[in-house]
Amino acid sequence: MDRSHEVTVIGAGIVGMCCALRLQQDGHRVTVVDPRPPGTATSFGNAGIVATSSIMPYSTPGLWKRIPWMLLSPMSPLMLRWRHLPRAIPWLTRFLAAGSSSRVERIAADLATMSQHAERAHRDLISGHRIDGDLMKPVGYLEVQTGRGVPIDPLEQRLLERHGVRADVLSADEIHQLEPGLARRFTQGVFFPDKGFVTHPFELTRAYTEAFLALGGEIQSETVRRFEIGPKGPTRIVTDLGMHDVDRVVVAAGAWSRPLARQLGSDVPLDTERGYHLSLPWNERITLNRPVFVTDYYYFMCPMRDGVRITSGAELGGLEAGPDFRRIRRVLEDARLSLPGLDGPVEREWMGYRPSMPDSKPIVGRSPRFDRVFFAFGHGHLGLTLSAITGEIIADLVAARNPAVPLEPFGIDRF
Repeated sequence: MDRSHEVTVIGAGIVGMCCALRLQQDGHRVTVVDPRPPGTATSFGNAGIVATSSIMPYSTPGLWKRIPWMLLSPMSPLMLRWRHLPRAIPWLTRFLAAGSSSRVERIAADLATMSQHAERAHRDLISGHRIDGDLMKPVGYLEVQTGRGVPIDPLEQRLLERHGVRADVLSADEIHQLEPGLARRFTQGVFFPDKGFVTHPFELTRAYTEAFLALGGEIQSETVRRFEIGPKGPTRIVTDLGMHDVDRVVVAAGAWSRPLARQLGSDVPLDTERGYHLSLPWNERITLNRPVFVTDYYYFMCPMRDGVRITSGAELGGLEAGPDFRRIRRVLEDARLSLPGLDGPVEREWMGYRPSMPDSKPIVGRSPRFDRVFFAFGHGHLGLTLSAITGEIIADLVAARNPAVPLEPFGIDRF
């Protein structure tokens, strides 16, 4: 790279910090702006899976038939704050439209182009900055069920095979061999061996942050309110504490990105899927080697460094409403049946805001209006997974290199 630039990254979640680190690594002068400490918002509470096999969109053919049950059942993975419904209808309409067979196949192909680089991109950052390699373990993840239905959807199986993703169907005995600490209530499962697992997502973000700071990066604890815009794009950002000149700008503010993108001439149908977790302490009677997803009630049990994490839920409720832990508390009752020994007290209740696009694909690329503005948000359930490769892509664009991933499917103007 012949030139370095001054780059302002708005957002200090895992995506923003990966962008900042890669840019700083390239020799740019990078400032991250976020009112929250890095990694303490949505990035803090995920299931820790580097889900390179998660190429299926969340809207699939026939899903609309299950919407009434999903909205009314207390054990449904989808929750809706009814006050939020008028604002959610446009997003839900696009979400259901993305579930046609042809669109699902196209979306899966698009996500595969990015996800195939996901684990390698994290490994490059981890090894390149001497970060604890045990933070990401190659243990895969396991899906299990108690019933006798089809263990994996035929459409998903076909698409996984098409894109070279391994998924092994397991019997009850094979599940027990892989995870002997699980209760013998599960009749069949699917093992995805090629997924990495981050044993403490906050620690990974903090490690990336420390590497960024060690290279000379800066962090400003401020909230971006608006931009002052000249003929070539933003010239200054206006925050709650002052004004700052800017040259290149990366919008990576997660669920808070839409009003910033709108000010920059690009509105998007971004909504917020609120996710929940509970953390319970380890004890000598618990054995859990990898994340396990119980498909009957849509929850993960994850062996984090700081405890067993139970994650579940996709709640459409916006950014203002308070958390509602009733559903995940009900899920915990089933988790205690699934994992003997999980009888300790809940040590943490947490809710975060997934920034979700209706077609399950993130916004990654250059602004169609301003050459010096770049977007990196809307990763939904794949924020941790795609954060490092997103950072690579943004660094390539700023340096005028060709990214390894075709970016047209992830453009902000696709809607």
